[in-house]
Formats: sequence, structure tokens, C-alpha cells
Amino acid sequence: MKKIALLTAIALLLPVGVDAAKPVILKKHGYVVSEPQVTSQYYVKQIGTDLAWSKTRGASDIVVALIDSSADRNHTDLKNVPRVVNSMKGPYTADIHGTHTAGIMAGKHNRFGIAGLAPNVRYHFYNVFYGVNKDKTDSWTVANAVDTAVEKGANIINLSLGGDDYDSRLAASIKRARAKGVIIVASSGNDRKQTINFPANMKEVIAVGAIDSRHRLASFSNMDDRVKIVAPGVNILSLGINNRFIFMDGTSMAAPMVTASLALVKSINPYLTPGEIDQLIAKMPRASGKSYTELNTMKLLEATARPIHISAPSVWKSRYVNDVKLSVMNHSNLKSSFTLYQGNKKVKTLTPNRSFTMYSSGDWLPSGQYRIVGQVTDGKHKRYTSRTIDYVNTLKTAVSVKVSEEGTFSIHTTRKGTVTILDSNGKVLYEAPHIAGTFPVRGNTTQKLTVILKPTDLREKVVTTSFEPPIIEDEPPVTETL
Repeated sequence: MKKIALLTAIALLLPVGVDAAKPVILKKHGYVVSEPQVTSQYYVKQIGTDLAWSKTRGASDIVVALIDSSADRNHTDLKNVPRVVNSMKGPYTADIHGTHTAGIMAGKHNRFGIAGLAPNVRYHFYNVFYGVNKDKTDSWTVANAVDTAVEKGANIINLSLGGDDYDSRLAASIKRARAKGVIIVASSGNDRKQTINFPANMKEVIAVGAIDSRHRLASFSNMDDRVKIVAPGVNILSLGINNRFIFMDGTSMAAPMVTASLALVKSINPYLTPGEIDQLIAKMPRASGKSYTELNTMKLLEATARPIHISAPSVWKSRYVNDVKLSVMNHSNLKSSFTLYQGNKKVKTLTPNRSFTMYSSGDWLPSGQYRIVGQVTDGKHKRYTSRTIDYVNTLKTAVSVKVSEEGTFSIHTTRKGTVTILDSNGKVLYEAPHIAGTFPVRGNTTQKLTVILKPTDLREKVVTTSFEPPIIEDEPPVTETL
């Protein structure tokens, strides 16, 4: 079986009252990181993840599988990370490499040590390395881990490992994973070569090379035109075993940075396919003459299409709404719904790409604050969006009456409510609830009537109108001329 080497080298160990007449101070609404060692994580700012955290730190329904050596699950920065640990071969015994790569992605923001790049997603840690020093693995063990990760619901798989030789069994596992929508990220290798290792050299894999803090290619990083993205891999601070923190170099460190950034992308839009992720990376800005993109998490998030979107003015003044756009990304397996709420009350269901009226349950809706909530799901992931608007109903509450034919009145109301008809002596001739609109009432059309509308909406005033029968003049006698 082919040996697949760890792609890194250890460099260094670390021990463990307002005055209304004066202006008020306003603060930026951003995410503040309080980890003691974050200032030594130069890569956090270099790849723009510090800005991205104000948008998302990850969604709990996104699963990242780290196929590596065993991460130290007892490290304080990993202890409360949502995770599952798996050992594909040999005991799950804490190892430096797996702990370091895990920390880059998953380190909890708990004011203890470092800041992981995607702390709120769920992680599955797989041990595939074995032997006395856990320094080797084989492609079949890795393939077994890939298959298991897909079966257990991984959205992204990180492979900070590789070798010189191609293996059809591992390649088949990776191809099956991608066909099922799983993103595969792998490090390019640390051999200073102009060609990259397997499996990073597969077209189904996002190959990651390494740069340093000055944006220069790392001297050890394997590179060819199959490397589409690079990330910091020199002097990278992350976790060591026994609650330590260590600096390491390697493309093994660069790959989990890309994986974590894509986990944040998938947190916003979990329905993106591997092909769409490839296109997203390809569209990112590149330095002149470069064949690769330098990782920038914030730019990736800004370019990520939201799966569901509501576009609407903040104030509506028309009962006939045609300037609201409700849209869902064009994927055949997605189901969506849009609902209009007033407070916690569901008012009506809306249809994407169709106008609607502010009319519900037989009445024009009153002025006030409303909220449109959109939901989209593929059966596994759900995402929501909402938009709050102020609605101004300019329609006045009114009731009118006229004779439509002998013995029948035509009553028209602009709002839902109870209609009461009184005769000239104040006796109730008719009383019934009605929706807004026009309806007939049988009655004596030759007598005086009073018509009262008491709106169902208690914020509206009771309105009254009168009916005066037309005066019929006596016709003059007809005389004949002889």
C-alpha cells in the first residue's frame, strides 16, 4: 500500500446617562475577538476572516471532516467544539499534526488561546495515521475515511496529506464524494516541486499551495497550474497537544484555512455545489500574472449568492404591491416559502415573482409594521431571510348605499365589519358581518334608512351614512285636444 506523508514540519513550541442636547457616541457593530494569542495569528487578518466573522462564524448544520492524525480532543480550545471522533486504524491518540490543523479551523473562541477560523460549524475528526510515531498512512485507509465521512454527512473534507503516486481506490472515493456534493480540499505538498501531490492533483479536488506573511510563495510549496488557491502556510500558530500552542510550516496549514473559509461560505449558502464553489474561487481577484487566487474569506462571502432573497422598499403606500421581489436560487431540489407577518400573526402566503395585495381574510390590512419571512430547504439544510417594512394604508373606512333595483339595496364597504341598517324610527332592519366589498340587501327602497359600519379593526372608527328615497312628484293630468 502506498505511504502518504504528513505535509508539514514543526518549527517552535509555546507555553501555554445621556444628555439630549449633546451628540451621543455610536460604535461599529463588529465581532470582537478576545483570544489572548490572536495577535500572533497573522493569517487571520491576512485572509480577511476577522472581517468575515461579523457575517458568520459558521452554521451548526455544516459538517467539516478533517482526515488527518488524531486531534487532541482534550485541548481547552477543542474541548467544547461540536465534533465526532473516528479512528480508521489504530487508537485515537492525540497527535501534533491533527491537533494543529484542527485548531486552525475549529479553535473555540473562549478567551483561552487562539481563534479558530470557523468555530461554529460541526467537525468530524478522523485518524488515519498509524505506526509507532503515527507517521504513515495508506491510500486505502484514507479512502475508507472519505467514504465514511460522506456517509456521515460531511459537506467539506480536508486532506492535509498526500503522496507521489496515484491510487485508483482513493481517487474513486473522492470522485464519489464530489458527485454527492461534497467539497474536497487538499494540500499541494512540501517538496519544492513544480508539480503537486496526489490527491491534490485531481480535478475533483481544490488544491491549496502556501504563501508567507508577505504574500510570497513558500519556498517549500509544490506548485503547478492545478493550484487554484493559496493561503498562509509559514509560521502558523495553532494548537499543540497537552494544551500547548505551536508554530508550524506547511501546505498542511494552508489547506484548513481554505476549508474553514469554504465552511463559512457554505454556512451562508449550503446549497452551492462543488462546481459552483470552483467558479466562486475562479472569479476571485488574482495578482497580475498569477495562475492562482490568494485566499480572502471576506471577498468569498461577499461574492456568495444568498439562496433566498427579499428586495423591498422600507415603506409601502399602495395596497397593490408590485415592487417587492422574492427570489430563490435556481436549484431543482429546493423548496421555498414566503410569509407575510404582522407581529407574530401570519397574515398571508406570498408567491415568488408575483405581485400581491395587502388584503387578507376579507379586509384590507391596516397600517403598521409587517415582516416578510422567506424559507428555503433541500430537506437537509434550511435557510431563512426576512425584511421588515412599514405599511401605510391610505384607504379611508367608508360605507355607501344605493338602490340597485326595486326592493334591493347595494351596500358597499371599504373595510370588513358589521353592517347595521336602521329605519327612520331607529329599528334594526338588518345586521350582519361582511367583508370589504359590495353586496345586496333586500328591503323597502321607498323609506329613509341609516346604514352603520362597525369595522372589525378596532383601530378604525365607526362610520354612518343615510339613504333618502327619491321624491316622486305627481304627474300632471293628461288633457286631450279635441
